[in-house]
Amino acid sequence: MTRSADDVFSVVPRRSLPPVVLVWAACTGVGATSGASGAWGALAGGGLATVFLASTFLLLRVVKHVEPGLSLALALMVYLFKITVLATAVLLLRDLPGVDGAAAAASAAVCTVAWSAAACAAFRHLRLPVFELGHGRSGAGG
Repeated sequence: MTRSADDVFSVVPRRSLPPVVLVWAACTGVGATSGASGAWGALAGGGLATVFLASTFLLLRVVKHVEPGLSLALALMVYLFKITVLATAVLLLRDLPGVDGAAAAASAAVCTVAWSAAACAAFRHLRLPVFELGHGRSGAGG
């Protein structure tokens, strides 16, 4: 079955989220071995990373009808902004009482890698046609 490009915005997050939630839960469990602060840190870090990465598809769904060059520039700017905010949030979590900053950072990093791997696998399983549109010429002699 061939999927349209619009399906990317629903299929990829739907296939990426369950594995990331499992990894997030595992990180929280590992963080809990060092106490409640480790569990809270892993929970917060993984949650931040998951929300930030999933929000990319919401943005892309909104800008998919914009000129391709503009949408790419917008996506890159928003990605840079999101990564900056995520790093700042993880640094702020480091100083909160009752939250282990190292567990938050580790969980955010592991969830980011898991999201990237799951999204790559989801893209690989999509069957999107790739072709070059003709420019109004028929035949090779033009």
